Amino acid sequence: MENNSIGTNIREAQNLLEDFANRTGVSGKEGDPAIRYLWTDAFAVQAFFGLHKIFEEEKYKNWALKLIDLVHEHLGKHHPQDEREGWISGLIAEKGQLHPTVGGLRIGKKLSERQNDESYNSQLEWERDGQYFHYLTRWITALLQAKAETGESKYATYAAELMLAAGKFVYQVGSAPSMYWKMNTELSRSLVASTGAHDPLEGLVCVKSIQAALPENMKELDALGNQFRIMCEQQNWETSDSLGIGGLLLNTLRSALLASEKISLPASIKPEKLLEESISSFNMFSEVYNKNESARRRLAFRECGLSLGLHALLGMKDQIKTPNLQLGKLEAYQPLAREIESFWLDSNHQKSPTWNDHHDINAVSLASSLIAQEDAAAFSGIREK
Repeated sequence: MENNSIGTNIREAQNLLEDFANRTGVSGKEGDPAIRYLWTDAFAVQAFFGLHKIFEEEKYKNWALKLIDLVHEHLGKHHPQDEREGWISGLIAEKGQLHPTVGGLRIGKKLSERQNDESYNSQLEWERDGQYFHYLTRWITALLQAKAETGESKYATYAAELMLAAGKFVYQVGSAPSMYWKMNTELSRSLVASTGAHDPLEGLVCVKSIQAALPENMKELDALGNQFRIMCEQQNWETSDSLGIGGLLLNTLRSALLASEKISLPASIKPEKLLEESISSFNMFSEVYNKNESARRRLAFRECGLSLGLHALLGMKDQIKTPNLQLGKLEAYQPLAREIESFWLDSNHQKSPTWNDHHDINAVSLASSLIAQEDAAAFSGIREK
């Protein structure tokens, strides 16, 4: 794209991501490369790929790949406050470097995980490290995007090894599988036992996506995929949570792309079902959303997750070959997405505590939403050559 045709919002996204790269050491300038947070970094990887496509500047692709290495180097190893050192997988240095995701990846919280002899504190637990299943699936998507962008199969292999590690979140209740929401760094015990609302959906879509990228991993992941399939049966994925809606839209996109490739999907995650429940979720959110609410009472990353999902799905409609998928129904919600972005682009709203307390994740989420309007494929896990 010629530079003179690039809009103001994309320039804003570029600035947000440049600042993030400098602040967290991705650009190689001042900043601390050890400041890593898995969810934020996953979207940043995809957003950098988007900037590479839009601006045709190699540095953004290089930043995306460097960020992957930084995440593996820091979140694939024990927390700085932990007396243990090295890869959380227990592999020796050289082998761990070759298989950085085989033990999973830490969240990236400032406080180390809760120990066995420490009592549970629901508020403090949000600040403690460990592993979240839905963060692992988000990183898997970023790795599959890297494979699509570079053609290098090692990124899909990292994704497959991470998915197998994430299988430790699944446990049996009688004859039925269930899932933990949060586990300790070594994936040996649960820290929060409840199941995330969309975790089985995320798991099954990721398994199917990895198998599409690496057909040789079909059998290795089949058993885990079957457990996710059982947990997905008869599930309703509707939610009034803005970030949850964004995730549901992104999974609708991935499901639709898998279906377009004639990959078999169970009824519980077919794109038609996910789309209808996304629309129902939008209606639920619209009932509680207040555009005049103060920035102090809103969270940018949650709202921008919604706008990102909408832009990504609608932006890929020409690549989706699934019949009877009525994506036009979503177009009525585009003004809401733009309204959310405009709100958080306002410099006054970026002075609020809720923006500054979550600066990195807010900035990356807003930038990702803006980029998705120009390059939705950066958030799809595919890239047409």
